[in-house]
Amino acid sequence: MEQYGLVYENKGETAAVSLQRHLTCQSCGRCGILSGSNKREIVIEALNPIQADEGQRVLLETDDRRMLFVSFMLYLVPLGALMAGIFLWLAVADYLELTGNQELTAVGAGFALMAVIYFFIRIWDKRAKDNPRYKPVITELIENGTECTDPQEK
Repeated sequence: MEQYGLVYENKGETAAVSLQRHLTCQSCGRCGILSGSNKREIVIEALNPIQADEGQRVLLETDDRRMLFVSFMLYLVPLGALMAGIFLWLAVADYLELTGNQELTAVGAGFALMAVIYFFIRIWDKRAKDNPRYKPVITELIENGTECTDPQEK
C-alpha cells in the first residue's frame, strides 16, 4: 500500500511522517479515532533509508501482506476466540451433563476467551511496534508541484 506524507521530524534511521487517513482505515481505531480524536491527520514513525528531511513530501510503502496479517490478528483472531469459547463451553456442558440455560454461560465463556486473546495480542503488539518489518518505508521524495493523489482512488 502506498501513501503520501510530509516528514514532520527526521530521527536518523526513522522519521515522523504526517499522513491523511485513508477511507479504508479511518474507522480502525488504531490511530486514535476511538479515543475521541476526530483529526484526519495522523503522525506515524516510518523507516527513512533515503534520509528525507523535515518538511519534505514523501511516498511511503507498506507491505500489503503484513497489513493483512495485522488486520487478521486484530479482527479475526478475537472473533474466532469468541466463537471457540462459546462452542467449547457448550461441548463441555454437554459432556458434563450440566442442566439449565447454558447458552448465557457459553457467551460469557466466549467473551472470557476473547479477553485472554486480546491480552496476548496486546503483548504481541508492544513487541511488533518496534519491529522494522511492520513499519512503513519512505521510498521516494515527491517534488513540489507534483500532484499527490491517493493511489487507492485510481
